[in-house]
Amino acid sequence: MGNLHPELERRIATLENPANQGASFGTRDWVWLALLGVIGPILLLIWGWQQ
Repeated sequence: MGNLHPELERRIATLENPANQGASFGTRDWVWLALLGVIGPILLLIWGWQQ
C-alpha cells in the first residue's frame, strides 16, 4: 500500500475482505434511503419554492 502506518494498512486490509463487509441492503433499507435521500429533499425544495 505504500507509506501508510502498519496499523492503518492492517485495518484497510481487514475492511477489504468480503467476509468483513456485512450483508447488503434489505428492502426496508432501500425504502429509507429513497425517502431520506431523494423524496425528502425533493419535497423540501418544492415546499421552499412555494414560500
